[in-house]
Amino acid sequence: MSDDEKSPADTPATADAGITSARRTTEDRGTLRDVAASLGISSAVALRALRGADDIKPQMRTRVREEAERLGFPLDEVSAESAHARGVVAVLVNTMRNTWISDLVRSIRIELAATGRTAVVVPTRRRIPEYPVAADTEAISSLLDLGVDGFLMISDLADLESALQATGDRPLVGIGCSESLVGRFDTVRIDDGVGQGLLVDHLVGLGHTEIAHVGGVGSAVARERADAFRAAMDRHGLSASARIEPGDLTEQVGETAGSMLLRGSSVPTAVTCSNDVAAMGVLSAAHDAGYDVPTRLAVAGYGNTAIGGTSFVDLTSVDPDSERMGAHAAQFLVERIGGLEGDARDIAVAPTLVARRSTSAPPRRDQPRRTRVHVD
Repeated sequence: MSDDEKSPADTPATADAGITSARRTTEDRGTLRDVAASLGISSAVALRALRGADDIKPQMRTRVREEAERLGFPLDEVSAESAHARGVVAVLVNTMRNTWISDLVRSIRIELAATGRTAVVVPTRRRIPEYPVAADTEAISSLLDLGVDGFLMISDLADLESALQATGDRPLVGIGCSESLVGRFDTVRIDDGVGQGLLVDHLVGLGHTEIAHVGGVGSAVARERADAFRAAMDRHGLSASARIEPGDLTEQVGETAGSMLLRGSSVPTAVTCSNDVAAMGVLSAAHDAGYDVPTRLAVAGYGNTAIGGTSFVDLTSVDPDSERMGAHAAQFLVERIGGLEGDARDIAVAPTLVARRSTSAPPRRDQPRRTRVHVD
């Protein structure tokens, strides 16, 4: 992989309030997958080569090590093949229902494998009668008793402060979390300003002007993406038609929000969503209301999950580069486990757009919006 072929730039946050710019230490750092891809081999082979495995030819071991050095992969953290497992990292999540999490966990495990560590995934959201949503702090505390090395947090956890307190003095890195957490601990985020801008640019380029967004509630991430949607619409001079239908990151609420958007005389021709899961709910609402996607309603998600990419759904979505996010977060955590001190670091990874069949040009003004007739 040449320097010109590297993936989109990781945009570090400005060094305000004592935050160290990530560009100084991680912009050019490669991941294990980068090393493998540059040589056309698997991550498993690359790792065995870096460990000096006997079944890997000496020439290949040399090539892999040289490529790792060129890409800035942290060779000093690679464990010997014969070494015992160094430890376990806990990945804290709100839910297991979002397939984006599995994409992140896979990249985390690949990167941690180079250091002899593994990862366990722990849902932390618990509902109890006294509170609508609470963190399962007992489960997190039990991980401390088991001796986990540190924590990776995917998105902002529900009952966040209680969850953070339960992690004790172990290092923690946030992945895909809100910008509001930058500076509290190391963070690897999606640049949602870029992501929502890509979606709006795509839809406006197709001819849409009546564009709505489902999101804005339930988490800081959802609110930030809704704000980014407004900014993108304003950039195109469409702030007057930038409708936001309240919705969180779940399919059920996405379906309710989609149903609300499709009622009445003022129906948008396109809908963006806070994530792919919410988009699935909007697709369901469109089906029930008799709106054909995409000829009568364009729908776009966020996250580029496996389910959104299936041929049946074929959902236009923003790809956050989950592989790079998970790998960078794992590297950050390993460094903190190793005793690295200093200000919190932040990387905002620039996403890309994956256009699929769920979006197309809007219908002509003289075309009827509904295409299905229900007969009793």
